[in-house]
Amino acid sequence: MSRIILVIFLFLSIDLAAQVSEGGVPYSFAMGSEAVSYKILDLDPPDMVPVLEQDQLSLSETVPYRIGIGIPVDIDLSADGSWSEAGKGRRFLSLGIKAKDAKGIILYYRAFDIPEGGKLFIYTQDRAQLLGAFTSGNNPSGGYFATELIYGDELVLEYDAPEQNADKPIVEIYQVQYVYKDVQSLLKGQSGPCEVNVNCPEGDSWQNEKRSVAKIVLKAGFGTYLCTGALINNTRNDSTPYFLTARHCGTSASLGDYSQWVFHFNYEALSCEDPQTPPQSNTITGSSLIAQAPNGTVGGSDFKLLLLSEKVPDTYNPYLSGWIRDGYSGTSGVGIHHPKGDIKKISTYTSSLVSTQYGQPVQDPDGMYWKVVWAETENGHGVTEGGSSGSPIFNNTGKITGTLTGGAASCSELTAPDYYGKFSYHWSSNGSTGDAQLRPYLDPDNTGMQSIDGLGYGSLLLANFAVDTSIVSIGGQISYTDQSIGDPEYWSWTFFSGDPSLSSSRDPGRITYRDYGVYDVRLIVGTGDLSDTLFRKNYIRVIPNLYPNPANEYVTMN
Repeated sequence: MSRIILVIFLFLSIDLAAQVSEGGVPYSFAMGSEAVSYKILDLDPPDMVPVLEQDQLSLSETVPYRIGIGIPVDIDLSADGSWSEAGKGRRFLSLGIKAKDAKGIILYYRAFDIPEGGKLFIYTQDRAQLLGAFTSGNNPSGGYFATELIYGDELVLEYDAPEQNADKPIVEIYQVQYVYKDVQSLLKGQSGPCEVNVNCPEGDSWQNEKRSVAKIVLKAGFGTYLCTGALINNTRNDSTPYFLTARHCGTSASLGDYSQWVFHFNYEALSCEDPQTPPQSNTITGSSLIAQAPNGTVGGSDFKLLLLSEKVPDTYNPYLSGWIRDGYSGTSGVGIHHPKGDIKKISTYTSSLVSTQYGQPVQDPDGMYWKVVWAETENGHGVTEGGSSGSPIFNNTGKITGTLTGGAASCSELTAPDYYGKFSYHWSSNGSTGDAQLRPYLDPDNTGMQSIDGLGYGSLLLANFAVDTSIVSIGGQISYTDQSIGDPEYWSWTFFSGDPSLSSSRDPGRITYRDYGVYDVRLIVGTGDLSDTLFRKNYIRVIPNLYPNPANEYVTMN
């Protein structure tokens, strides 16, 4: 049973003048002395005993890495939320959701339609994490939608209504995902200590291939899981966003579930060292199932081919990996993956893969799987873990030759084998129909090609940067790190309302923000012939300092 709690916050009056821009921050963040009240739907947490028991039993099975369990709900933001006045004719609709002791919350929607000009935000109660704005441009064609994970056990939905449009938003949530794994720790590098970051020297020769690999946060029924997969090229070289992973990643997923999968690209450390805070990633929400092996590891090679809901933007600097289907394993190569949802890792093999059946130690020339034993390298001994499932293995020519199903390798069992479904078997050997083969999609004109190269279509020069946080209290500092692509020779930074406000350094370090509001950041990078500009409007949010008052139930903002 859920409970409804009324929450009221009081804010000191602050004249923000032109510092506040619609779409930059939620209306409520700029409130004056008006009281902001909204209901909190307090959900009963799931019974975790059978969930954890099932996870323990699944350790020896070919199942994806589960991080959350679903709570069925029937939440309608327009019906359940509370309207408040923000002044100057502006109104907003708020609703809180709490799932006691959850490590995080993911919302799954059966209907998602934001009116033209409206903006939807989702944030933690302390406003340390903010998602949005979601606008009419985010409205899915089929209604189903998902938003990214919010840390902690409580969040707030806020819809800011445009003055010129009285239409109510259609935001209907049918499942709240109760994330019980400590995802904040996972995101800070909780995979095994033997793992090797993809931008260590071991990854120097694999900088194209790594761009194809993405982490998947996938929904299947009432569970949320982690897997890995890769963008893959076809013989037309037409940039169709096909995405290859494992069949066992979401075996029970429905068509609606696939439309709510979230794909995280470029989630990696900038260097060989682990970052102090989780790096940013680029995401795409939604996919459709194209083909998969009809059987599991017995009688099938465990592949799944998806079509992403949209072409991957050029700004993601994507790469669609090449492939080889003649059964050549290569003499060496790598696996690139996201173990336990961690930043991108690389594992290296230095001897030919062995043809076999899944889980079998002996060679079988007609086998559906490759057996691999990983090698120690300069910076560790990369293996695979839960969350790595579906990830590609590349041979020494840089082409995909298989997808990860499972195995016994770990940081405590460095020489135990892993097993990858053969790309050559994926091609047309899992069944006679197109929905069990790769061939009709990756060779649509039936050219008969045995292998193709990868395809990159990102910008030759691309300005990009990361921050340790985009929300800071008055007087706080934000650290900026350049992530531009294409080896720029100069950098020109502008930090609107920052101190200092200008920099020509590659990594300008920490910038201080002393005024409440929302601010832009501009980065221009260039070479002798090219330049590129990244302008992030309303990117930095400076919020008041919070002082708890032990004498009452309110929070004072100064």
